[in-house]
Amino acid sequence: MPTPSTTANPSINYNDAEYKLSNVDVAANALSAYNAGATGAGIKIAILDSGLSDPGNQFSGRIDAASKDIVSNRGIADVDGHGTSVASIAAAGRDGNDMMGVAFNATVLVARTDTVGSCGSSSGCQHNDDMLAKGVDYARQNGAKVINMSLGGSSASTALVNSVKAAVAAGIVVVIAAGNDGAANPDVFAQMAATSGMNGMVVIAGSHDANYNISSFSDRAGNYSQYYLTAMGEAVRGFDENFGHFLFSGTSYSAPTIAGAIAVLEQAFPNMTGKQIVDLLYATATDAGAAGVDGVYGHGILNLAKAFQPQGSSSLAGSTVPVSLTSNGTTSPAMGDAMGQTGASVGKTVILDSYGRAYGINIAQTIGHQSGSQPLIGSLVGDVRSTNLSQGPIAVSLNIAQSRMGDVPADVARLGLNDSDARAVRMLSGRVMARLDKTTQAVFGLSEGAGRLSAMLDGRADMPFLVARGPDETPGFATRDGQAFAIHHQLGFGGLTVSAERGSMVKPMSSRDTSAGYKSATVRLDHRFSTLAVSGGLGIMRENASVLGARFGTALGGGGATTGMVDLRVDWQMGDGWSLSGAVRQSWTRADQGGALVSGHLWSNAYAFDLSKVGYQHRFGLRISQPVRVESGGYDLSLPTSYDYATGTVGYDAQHLGLAPKGREVDVEATYGRQLAGGWIDANLFLRNQPGNVAAASADKGVAVRYSLTF
Repeated sequence: MPTPSTTANPSINYNDAEYKLSNVDVAANALSAYNAGATGAGIKIAILDSGLSDPGNQFSGRIDAASKDIVSNRGIADVDGHGTSVASIAAAGRDGNDMMGVAFNATVLVARTDTVGSCGSSSGCQHNDDMLAKGVDYARQNGAKVINMSLGGSSASTALVNSVKAAVAAGIVVVIAAGNDGAANPDVFAQMAATSGMNGMVVIAGSHDANYNISSFSDRAGNYSQYYLTAMGEAVRGFDENFGHFLFSGTSYSAPTIAGAIAVLEQAFPNMTGKQIVDLLYATATDAGAAGVDGVYGHGILNLAKAFQPQGSSSLAGSTVPVSLTSNGTTSPAMGDAMGQTGASVGKTVILDSYGRAYGINIAQTIGHQSGSQPLIGSLVGDVRSTNLSQGPIAVSLNIAQSRMGDVPADVARLGLNDSDARAVRMLSGRVMARLDKTTQAVFGLSEGAGRLSAMLDGRADMPFLVARGPDETPGFATRDGQAFAIHHQLGFGGLTVSAERGSMVKPMSSRDTSAGYKSATVRLDHRFSTLAVSGGLGIMRENASVLGARFGTALGGGGATTGMVDLRVDWQMGDGWSLSGAVRQSWTRADQGGALVSGHLWSNAYAFDLSKVGYQHRFGLRISQPVRVESGGYDLSLPTSYDYATGTVGYDAQHLGLAPKGREVDVEATYGRQLAGGWIDANLFLRNQPGNVAAASADKGVAVRYSLTF
């Protein structure tokens, strides 16, 4: 996910031979930064060392004009090679040959601080604290963003400490080598990182080898672990003042690796302070050694790839609306494979992470799809028994089953069972029907749909279909714990039925959210013309946290939806127990606005056609149906598509997220049953084509045989 502050060039292959030879870059996982267009361009790294010589033109055009000899007037030419090799690790250029530095497009500000004549001595170059203090001040005054000191020795003087304090107060990050004595604590020079007033912006650089093990020579984090970060500093590829290429070792080379990484981050995320960048490097370091921050590796191992990934909570640019990098919703079966068909219609969306860094994601690609349900499994529950009780105008029917581990037993105390039997059963569904007067009947159901209750009041035959559902039998998604009622009043010209239901949506297996629920109500008129019965009605459904069963995150509204429904049904009694019927439901859904959602409208439908025969001791049914499917519509979104770090200005574009699938589920089911020994034995054969409205889904087919006994 590239950042808007840098421009990625997909035509450049950064993962080439030169990168692979640059073992420091590879160990730091710098490729992610380069692919995002972050190379350190425009960022100034100050190298306080023995100067810089560039016979190989590796720094051509990138040695800052302000570079100077802080000590004398010798110029910046390096006679020792240490300064050049350190600079090569931080910022050597990329030319297709040999190796390149971590920030290969950064500018190098050379502050030569070696004492005159010291580099030729047996003890190597010496650096006076007063000159280092002047060098730090000079780097601060000339625009450096990061200062590298691959130096060690005695404790820093008060003057040097004060200069470093002034630098960090100006937002400059200072990186110091940990030391090469294999000690339990960093070199005393590096311990200035813990001095009050450094604000945590002085990083102590330890060394690891090619296998990410702490180098034997590297001073450990010890008591300074909160300031300590490791990077590759053993057998690293670099060059000296004569452009001779060698494998260098020492924490002197871990420090410029980290300094180069800081320069890359400075370019990529100009909104971040130096302190934030240090905190980011610590937070994204690969943990090593003992878990957490420890006395060997400190915060762990430098990992630029992770540092370039969004951190913490993310939000839509220009708002506080939270957005997920991986999951901003789950469509429902009614929407099927819509995301596979319309994902390209939504382009880049700019989000900000907890550091205020901008990233581009395709929000459509973060919307998942509910796995296909297996309705046969839910319809076949073992050890089911039914009980029917009636007294005058009131009838009670309950379906119960053997309790299984994890089920909550129903309150069955009034069924006349003893305590032992009561603990062994659970209620699946139940209904109470009452005749209120000669023209009015009412029925109340538990775990029953309002459509099914209405059918009972209409006297329609209840065929034992297991898979294919009628348009009014479900709200269009899997539910549980529902309650419903229907009341039918016979008018002079026909009948009036009012029904309502409510329940909870079956949550995805991976979710703990139980908030999604729905309520619906319908009113229907029916009239019979001899052998033909016609009914039609209107309904409304309210979902409080879903849209036709789909769940969308806050960025896409995150709320519920209101659906209007029109139902039409025709039943024809053809004689000799045969009947033919057809039912259709047309729905219009409006999603609640919120987040980036400007408007969300969906048009969906469902239908079923039945052929059935009910005879003496036998029954037959054939159904062809389509469950609820979105036919057209989707979400109109106003999404942030650009972001200016300098001004915080956000640009928005109108985008459309289509929610109509390509697939279309059509179910065909046949059932045949006969009475046997006081009960019914039924056989069902079914075929679901493109189940879940997914065009690429394999057909779901099966057969079931059941025996039910009523007592």
